[in-house]
Amino acid sequence: MKGFIRERTPGRYTAYWKVAEASTGQYRQHTKAGFTTKREARRYLNSIIGSVQDGSWKPDQALTVAQLLRDHWLPAQRPRVRPTTFDQYKGAVETWVLPYLGAVKVATLTPKLVTEWQDTLSTERQLSARSLQMSTGFLKAATKYALENGLVSRDPLVAVRRPRSQSRAMKVWTPEQARVFLAGVKEDRLYAAFAILLGRGLRRGEVAGLRWEYIDLDAGTLRVATTRVLTNGGQAVESGPKTDAGARTIDLDASLVAILRQHRRRQLEEHLRAGEAWQDTGYVFVSELGEPYYPGYFSDAWERRISTLGLPKIRLHDARHTCFTAMLAAGEPVKVVQELAGHANPNITLAVYAHVLPGMAKAAGERLSAQLFS
Repeated sequence: MKGFIRERTPGRYTAYWKVAEASTGQYRQHTKAGFTTKREARRYLNSIIGSVQDGSWKPDQALTVAQLLRDHWLPAQRPRVRPTTFDQYKGAVETWVLPYLGAVKVATLTPKLVTEWQDTLSTERQLSARSLQMSTGFLKAATKYALENGLVSRDPLVAVRRPRSQSRAMKVWTPEQARVFLAGVKEDRLYAAFAILLGRGLRRGEVAGLRWEYIDLDAGTLRVATTRVLTNGGQAVESGPKTDAGARTIDLDASLVAILRQHRRRQLEEHLRAGEAWQDTGYVFVSELGEPYYPGYFSDAWERRISTLGLPKIRLHDARHTCFTAMLAAGEPVKVVQELAGHANPNITLAVYAHVLPGMAKAAGERLSAQLFS
């Protein structure tokens, strides 16, 4: 079987080929349009000819991008990921992919069409590089899924690469700045939360989902077993840690134990004052009536306190980075920091905190020289 390429309009090429119908033996012509170069069209046509000759070719279904994502790919992801992760997938698909590409037939997707879509999101909607990378990744995963499950005869986006995500520069406080912050919020009802964030590097969701049943003040331990995070719809939901490494037990020193005991005493006093109005939810950080704080409340409170104290502005998540950067700079082993952070392996810790390593090497060399040459 042979096919051919035709430039139907200037700069637009169409591939043609014929395939014998199984029932009649008669040849039927098929086409694929939308190529911007003859070379691209020829490469596609060669792949079609090869699949026709080995008997693997099947005509594409008249499947739109919206049908593929909503009816096939997203349902296949639901049992594989956490509910909050699935909501993230669905939100990105519905917000950034379908309004622009939903009506397009999967078989007619081209790299140029995807590039134009990316440019629109980047320039007109000012979508962040990370969100654009994620949305493109979902679209590529869906077309790959379509090929693997016989919905299309070829993956039209196999040559498309996800755009690079520009890493945000990490901002951290010095230990002195962290000390100033904690001293300035000592009478705050969230003081214990801020102390855990800066002192042990918990994530916001881990602090929001912390329950008293997971804290043993006599033994001086805190167990991370649940998180409380936001869905794309803005609803706060409780779930387990993302990974096995995220479920971990953290040792508390005497200072943190004392801070949590004081926090517990104040909460018990509020319980007595509230009486029947108190909601016994079991969370460590709650309102005067026992209601768990909305996860975003921690971030808002953090930003207000920083502004009041006149400290350099950093995100709440950067409290975690401040904690582990200070530990590594002080010479704590990477393995210790990895386990405390809940990273799956030390390579993740090394990648995130690579900026600390040169100073660690210098300090280690100076300590060794002092032992050898002093």
